[in-house]
Amino acid sequence: MSEASPRLSLVMPSYNEEGRIEESLRRVGEFLVATGYPAEVIVVDDGSREPGRKAAEDALSRLPAAVGRSFIRHEVNRGKGAAVRTGCLAARGQYVAFIDADLATPPEDLLPLLDALNAGADVAIGVRNQGDGSDMRNQRSLPRRLAGRAFSLTMRTWLLPGIEDSQCPLKAFKGSAAQRLFRLQKIETWSFDAELLFLASRLGLKVTKIPVRWHAVEGSHLRLNMKSAMELWNLLSIRWIHRGVSSKTLAGEPKPA
Repeated sequence: MSEASPRLSLVMPSYNEEGRIEESLRRVGEFLVATGYPAEVIVVDDGSREPGRKAAEDALSRLPAAVGRSFIRHEVNRGKGAAVRTGCLAARGQYVAFIDADLATPPEDLLPLLDALNAGADVAIGVRNQGDGSDMRNQRSLPRRLAGRAFSLTMRTWLLPGIEDSQCPLKAFKGSAAQRLFRLQKIETWSFDAELLFLASRLGLKVTKIPVRWHAVEGSHLRLNMKSAMELWNLLSIRWIHRGVSSKTLAGEPKPA
């Protein structure tokens, strides 16, 4: 990292978030200023309609002057995984993190993830299952809970037996780990979280799980339909897609288009 690089790059994917992104970026900006971390925020607009694009760009421009900012736009909607990948590959920070625009997990809960990176982890992930045995995912509606359990069971059985919650929308990486992982990432929909953690395992990276707060937010873009059911197929394909990845794999692959 150069001397001008921030300590933290925070990536926020955005898709038609005109109803909440101004407030979300205001909270993120206040949080980053309070931490004292030299930081940048990267908003990746994933093919929003014009009101969503304009709202994201305007809100980003109003961040405190101490916080760097970048706006990247996909001309068409490609999926959350694609937006996060674009932002994380553009990040310059010593640490790279991503958070959802709805702030279902508050930005303040990023601090213990950064502490874990400071302590030697390569990847730190928020999880919604708590130390007392409770699970914040139980706030969801019954159909979403059942769909989530099916996804989680498939993920644990097929890919990641040691991970109970791959989909919590708060994750942080050392910059070098982020480059290795996101250059290898192929899945552009919301199964990308599980793909990243599978890749981290294959690469021999140290992953630390941190319980975080989470609440269900109305207006989610996730829909329970045939398209979302295809995420189970995405999970099953990850082993085949990355069959050649090992701890010797470097970050030398070209960035995805």
